[in-house]
Amino acid sequence: MGIRSHITIMCSLLLLSACSHVEEIRSARQEQATEFNQRAQRAFQRGEYQSAADLYGNALQLDVAIENVNGIAVNMLNLARVNQVMGKPVLAERYLDSLLEDKALHYQTAQMAAAAVQKSLLRLQEDDAAGAAKWVGQAAEYCVAECTLSGVIDNARANIALRAEDADKALHWSERATSENKNVSQLEYANSLRLSAAARLMKNEQEVALRLLEEVLVIDKSLGLPEKIRQDLLLMAQAQEKLGHAELAAQYRDRAGRISATALK
Repeated sequence: MGIRSHITIMCSLLLLSACSHVEEIRSARQEQATEFNQRAQRAFQRGEYQSAADLYGNALQLDVAIENVNGIAVNMLNLARVNQVMGKPVLAERYLDSLLEDKALHYQTAQMAAAAVQKSLLRLQEDDAAGAAKWVGQAAEYCVAECTLSGVIDNARANIALRAEDADKALHWSERATSENKNVSQLEYANSLRLSAAARLMKNEQEVALRLLEEVLVIDKSLGLPEKIRQDLLLMAQAQEKLGHAELAAQYRDRAGRISATALK
């Protein structure tokens, strides 16, 4: 099996908190929306995705009712993320389009960048490379002042290059993303390293890929991310197989298979 078969949507945007902006006066409805948002985040972290979606939906309804623009953006982005994880890309993209195509409300450029890069990843998931490239470019245009998503955007660019089997370009973007993400997000830092490892495998640099994947595996285990751990193990299996270590490769695949059997994402 090729490298592309194991590289799915690895660049995962962090869930956003509705209380990211402290305000002096908060209405009762706004407090309730924040509470729903925080409960949704905890449900998501437990893997209770439908509960998280319902709670984010409740928060969104309250924010729409009081026209809390920041809360609307946060909860639509989170609903897109949850639905993506649940395997509902059409619904996820609908939430993103609601943000990106809204002419009445004015969202922060960082929120628009987050929506655009997430749409790029969804387009890539649907094998629309041209659409993915278009939206990652749009994300880069939005990501200006006070935007911390440059590492996420470069991870998306690396992922697009991997799908095109352009190892050099994938390595360029993933290594740039690695330095951008190192002190910003452990999740995205691990994604950067994994993408670099996949590019190294394409270049038949198995030993380098394995060193990267060993570091990634430690991070993903510390974050408790089953699907990421599974991807790490499958890539390690490919590296061992290319090195001629069939027994080790089989062991890694067996470990990955055990994770798949739990049906955790």
